[in-house]
Amino acid sequence: MAATPRRQKACIPCAESKRRCDKELPECRRCIDKDLDCVYPQPKRRRRDLETAREVQAVQDPVSALTGGRDLAGDLILPDHSNVNTNTSPDAMGGGDLDFEYWDSTAAGNLEISFLNDAVITYVPTSAASASNPCPNQGLGADNSTDFRGKPCTPFFLRDETFAVQHKQEDPACVTTVEMQPFIGEVEKMLQSWVTNGCNGFIHQRLYDKGMPTCVQDAFTTFAAYANRTPATKETILQIADDRASALTHHAVQPVVNGAQEIWAHLARVHALFVYVFIRAFDGSVRMRASAEQQLPILRSWVMQMWETAKRHRWDDYPSVKDGRRPLLGTSGEFHSDYDAAMEIWQLWILTESVRRTHLIIDTVLNTFRLMTVGWAECEGYVMCTVRRGLWDAESAVKWFNLCRGDAKSPLMAPSLKPGPMISQYPAGDFDDFAKLLWSFVVGTDKIQCWVDKSSN
Repeated sequence: MAATPRRQKACIPCAESKRRCDKELPECRRCIDKDLDCVYPQPKRRRRDLETAREVQAVQDPVSALTGGRDLAGDLILPDHSNVNTNTSPDAMGGGDLDFEYWDSTAAGNLEISFLNDAVITYVPTSAASASNPCPNQGLGADNSTDFRGKPCTPFFLRDETFAVQHKQEDPACVTTVEMQPFIGEVEKMLQSWVTNGCNGFIHQRLYDKGMPTCVQDAFTTFAAYANRTPATKETILQIADDRASALTHHAVQPVVNGAQEIWAHLARVHALFVYVFIRAFDGSVRMRASAEQQLPILRSWVMQMWETAKRHRWDDYPSVKDGRRPLLGTSGEFHSDYDAAMEIWQLWILTESVRRTHLIIDTVLNTFRLMTVGWAECEGYVMCTVRRGLWDAESAVKWFNLCRGDAKSPLMAPSLKPGPMISQYPAGDFDDFAKLLWSFVVGTDKIQCWVDKSSN
C-alpha cells in the first residue's frame, strides 16, 4: 500500500517564535533572511524501521547521514593565512598552527574513552536525546566505551545534541541596563586579560600558542593599544580599529584549508572582527558606534558559518574518537600511544569549546548592545558549553582527563539558557566563572551572587 503523503510542518525556529513559515525546502525564507538554522521536524517512524533506515542511509550516503541530508557548506570567505598547512589528511594535521603534532594512528590500539550519559544536561526531549546518545551509564573511567550496538561512544563534547542551537521559548525576565553595564565591563576585562595573559574565558591559552593569524595579530595589538589609551591617543586608536575592521571585512580571500584548520580559521576571523566591533560599539563615540553597527550583520553571519563548519565536521575521522578508548590508564609500555590520543582529544575539545564560548559571548554582547540601543533583542539561538570548574584552565591533557573522570557530580556540559537545574542542585563552586557570567545575564546578577554566597556558607 502506498504511503500517504505527509503535510509539511513549519520549521522549528518559526514555530518557536510563532511566526509564519513558507515551508520551503531546504530552508524557509524567514530563516534565510534572519540567518537562522532552519530545521524541519522529522516525521515519526515506527521503532522497528528506525534502525534499518539509519543503516541504509549510512551505507548509501555517509556524508548525508552525518549532516542530516542538508548542504551546510555555503560560501565561506576567510582571511588569508599563508602559514596554515593545506594538507588535510588526519595524520598531517599536526603541521598547522593548532598544535596537532601528536596525532598518530598508532594510538588506536591502546585507548579507551567513555563519557557519562548524565555528564551532559541537555534541553533535548528524552526521546531525541536517547536516539542521539545511545551510551547508557558510561563514564570517563569505565572499562568499556561502546553502545548497545558495539560501536564506540562519542565523546561528550562531540555529541550531536551539543551542537543544537537552542531558542528560549518563554519570555525572559526584564533585564535592566544596570545589569547590562557590568556584563559589558566583564567582557572588556576578558579582552584585557587576553592582551595581558594571552588567554581569557573564550580564547584558550593553547588556541594560538603555535601561531597567530595576521588578522588576530592586528586585533591583539589594536586592543593592547586601546587598553593603554590616553586622551591624546584615543581618537587615533579608534580610527585604526575602524580601518582594520573595514579591511578585514572587504579584503578576504577564499578558504585554502579544510578540516580542523578550517574551523580554526573561522574562529580567528571571528575573534578579530569581534575585537574591533566591541571597541567601537562601547567606547562612547557616536560615529564609531554607527560604524560598528554596520558590521554587526557580518559578524553574526561569520559566527553562524563558524558554527556550521564545526557542526558538519567529520569528527569520527580522528583515531581517538573513532576507537573510543581510554588513554593514560594503561601500562608504561602504552604511554606514548596513550599520550598521543590524550593530546588529540584534548586539542579537539579546546577547539570546539573555543567555538562554543565565542559563539555565546558574541551573541550575548550583540544582544546586550541591541537592548541598550533600541530596547529589545530577538533571541538568535544559544548553544551548550562546558561548565565544570577547572577544565578550561587545565594545563595538560592529564589534568583535563582527571577532571573529567573525577568524583565531581556536576555536569560537564549544560545549556547556557537554562541555569535553573544547576543553581538548584549544585554548589556554585562546581562551575567555572564563564558559566556563572553567562547565567547572570539570564537570571540576574543578584540571583547568581545569592547562589554563590549560599554555597560558600
